[in-house]
Amino acid sequence: MPVAAFLLSMVQPILARIMVALGFSMLSIVGMDALMGQVMAAFQSAWGGLPSQMLALAGLAGIGEALGIITGAIMTKVMIWQLTKSTRMIASNPG
Repeated sequence: MPVAAFLLSMVQPILARIMVALGFSMLSIVGMDALMGQVMAAFQSAWGGLPSQMLALAGLAGIGEALGIITGAIMTKVMIWQLTKSTRMIASNPG
């Protein structure tokens, strides 16, 4: 067996796993981006229905920033969980 064929047979499964992991990661990122867009659109439409005095008071209290921080933390936790689960699934499924 030539050395090149041996190296190719060793590298090919590793490259396949890397490509599958990148595919799952990209799919998770695109899905989370779409979900985040829908959640933010729902928040914006809900904020638009409030009276102006209530919006001014919420702005002074920093409610918008607090909701942004909380939403970002939740989405980050879900994203890390998704990536961990997808890579664990790839690692346990050989081939």
